[in-house]
Amino acid sequence: MGRGLLQTHLDAFNKVGARITDERRAGYDKQYEYADAIKGAYGIFFFQHPSMLEYQERLKKKKERCNAETILKVNKIPSANHLTRLLDNVKPSDFKDVFNEGLKAAAKYGALDKYQVLGKYHLVALDGVWFYQSTTINCIHCLHHKTKDGETLYYHDMVAAVLVKGKEGTVLPLNPEFIHNEDGSQKQDCERNAAKRWLESNSDSYKWLNPILLGDDLYSDYPTCTQVLEKGLHFLFTCKGESHKWLYDSIDDECMKVKTVKTWTGRHHLEYRYRWYNGLEIRQEQPTLLVNYLLLEIWNEEKQKVTYRNSWVTDLEIDEKNVVEMAESARARWKIENEHNNVLKHHGYHLDHNFGHGKENACEIYVILNLLAFQMHGVMLLLDEGYQKARKSIRRRDEFFAGLRIIINRYLFETWEEFIGFISQEDEPDG
Repeated sequence: MGRGLLQTHLDAFNKVGARITDERRAGYDKQYEYADAIKGAYGIFFFQHPSMLEYQERLKKKKERCNAETILKVNKIPSANHLTRLLDNVKPSDFKDVFNEGLKAAAKYGALDKYQVLGKYHLVALDGVWFYQSTTINCIHCLHHKTKDGETLYYHDMVAAVLVKGKEGTVLPLNPEFIHNEDGSQKQDCERNAAKRWLESNSDSYKWLNPILLGDDLYSDYPTCTQVLEKGLHFLFTCKGESHKWLYDSIDDECMKVKTVKTWTGRHHLEYRYRWYNGLEIRQEQPTLLVNYLLLEIWNEEKQKVTYRNSWVTDLEIDEKNVVEMAESARARWKIENEHNNVLKHHGYHLDHNFGHGKENACEIYVILNLLAFQMHGVMLLLDEGYQKARKSIRRRDEFFAGLRIIINRYLFETWEEFIGFISQEDEPDG
């Protein structure tokens, strides 16, 4: 189970490359194919190896072939400068279906079944995340603001979308929506507008997941919640009192339903206090929307205080049977920050590194390919027995990818399966 997973992305990249309208001049400009540039850049992130293509050129001089050709199916390796110029002409929207291909490959073998919550839903967390900043290099899509020193800081941002579940360590990225300025626009783009665009362009693509969207307090306003429902999705958004005064003032404490669950962690006695109310107006202005409110407090007996408190609104009805799982689902939103944003920035993927900014789209395309590599690593952790075995043999993430870099630079392999099968072995490969 899990064989051919990498090929799912490679085949999708070939389709993306074939659909691009090639307006380059004949001759030198067309010596590299768009599909080769996409697969080559993807390999940089997949193997967490910024100099991978340069090393593959060296390997080819020794072996007459290289792993970029045999594993990634790159016909001709572009130079770093050519890579960025080629990717600059590719549109982020061209990769929309590629994210779905990776997820559907995982679903085909039942890997997404354990991500189900409340019997039939999947959780998709949304969150804004920076991935580039500079005081000098910028493009037409860069956001910007003035620093305390008076300098203009240029940066890129996006609304990331991630499949999560509270007790699952592996998260799977979905298609993001970039927060960026349009050419000639004087008005700065923002996370809320990008979230609306994400709903417009992605809702139909992910309906098969029957998703419940998770988001912070920014998302729990009337326009966003209404749009989610109009698109046939569900929401479970953080809801704070300071931004939802009308809703909080409407709550009759005596009418709230209550459930208490006591647990022992081995160190602390905890009391989970669930309170909920179905059918509150989200705002005073008309038209409004009826939502269901959920509050969770965790009382620590040893510390004699509440150590956790949060509240949410949802369109799903809350009752005594589902309230515990509903709260667990809502709390899973933190995984997009810890298991996605943090890992991508600080654990080998270098999300905020400038791999090549370009003038149009290159900066965003590099991020998309980084996310897709991260997605495939997650899918392989769920399904690829060879990858699972290799990761168990070298548990630290940084040591694992350091090993991959050394081996892919030195030896030639015919397939991904041969390569990953060797990682946990002690014998020298034939190549």
